[in-house]
Amino acid sequence: MTITCADCGATQVIPDLPRGATAECHRCDRLLARHTRAGGDMALACAAAISILLPFAVFLPLLDSTIKSIVYGESRLVSSVIVIYQEVWFPFAFGFLFFAFLFPMLRASLQLAVLGSLRFRWKIPQRGRVFRWSEELRIWSMPDVVLIAGVAAYFRAGISADVGLRAGAWCYIAVTVLSILGDRTLDRRGVWNAILPDVDRLPARHAAACDVCEMTVLNRRPGDHCPRCGARLDRNIQLQFIPALAAVAAAIPLCLPAYSASIMVNDQLTGVLEHTVFGTVQLLADRGFWQGGIVVLVAGVAIPIVELIGLLWLLLRVRFPRKRGLVVRTRLYRVLKRLIRWPMVIPFIAAIAAPIIDFRGIDDIVAGPGATPLFFVIALIMLAVRLFEPRLMWQTAGEAT
Repeated sequence: MTITCADCGATQVIPDLPRGATAECHRCDRLLARHTRAGGDMALACAAAISILLPFAVFLPLLDSTIKSIVYGESRLVSSVIVIYQEVWFPFAFGFLFFAFLFPMLRASLQLAVLGSLRFRWKIPQRGRVFRWSEELRIWSMPDVVLIAGVAAYFRAGISADVGLRAGAWCYIAVTVLSILGDRTLDRRGVWNAILPDVDRLPARHAAACDVCEMTVLNRRPGDHCPRCGARLDRNIQLQFIPALAAVAAAIPLCLPAYSASIMVNDQLTGVLEHTVFGTVQLLADRGFWQGGIVVLVAGVAIPIVELIGLLWLLLRVRFPRKRGLVVRTRLYRVLKRLIRWPMVIPFIAAIAAPIIDFRGIDDIVAGPGATPLFFVIALIMLAVRLFEPRLMWQTAGEAT
């Protein structure tokens, strides 16, 4: 099958792969195909299970808490949205709602429709577009990030009260495991080929290509819609440079309030304690939860710094192109794309911890004023990574094909 790499634009033919085998781009090492042993059946089963379990995970009791068996509290994942909406700016509340529940649910539903139609030979309209939408939601669907944030919030709340897991927590753990398993076992190239097969020969001249499903199209021109997924063929990726640069430029000044203001405020009988990102690291380490402190330090500080510096370097190399190091920079982009979701752990810790410790007048945790700018910093970096096209580095360096 003939595939045009979405990262560097190289068109190449790869043979039919045996089960368990992978194929990488000969120029930039991008993973082009992985023929998983489970095919699409495991991913279909995972999507179906997620669609069933996720509503229970969101609306069933998540955690319960008590202080000296005198006062009792109970939290649900959906209650975090309500608490954040009341305490801080509403975009943070809706962001948590979408990333923790709506996007994972929508992605599972779209996968269920596509994989189910292929497995049982149902005919649904625009199947390629539906699968493209499910893949677009991959970066924005964050059950794994929410789970890590929930673990950190569990340890943080455990400093103030005795905390126990409830049914909603176990359901969300299952959703996360199923989401990871479904992603690892999904044969994306097999799904694309089942929707519409790739051509089996290398074109004699330049052919239009899709940078979403990586299909090489022989009978259409640049600007036409891809016959498989509906995206534009050979779209003008230079238009993405300015929005990506603007997103990075907007994120940098927001770092000051994000890291100087408190992300959590603890209102106790003895006084009000405000914790910044660094203060939360210190608090967890002082109370013996140094593993959680390392998670907060790496996810909340190290990764955003690496992301901003890395993106600035990549954008600079688009403006001042250089052939040397193209492969290294393309690999760096893929690393940035894999890591970008994890800084969301930090604002999500505040979102999940707030409804756990909600004993007004005794002990109360609320999301601080720094949680919203930190959320926006990470969201803007995610948007910049999503908008940036590594193929633009190859084009400006004269290595587009």
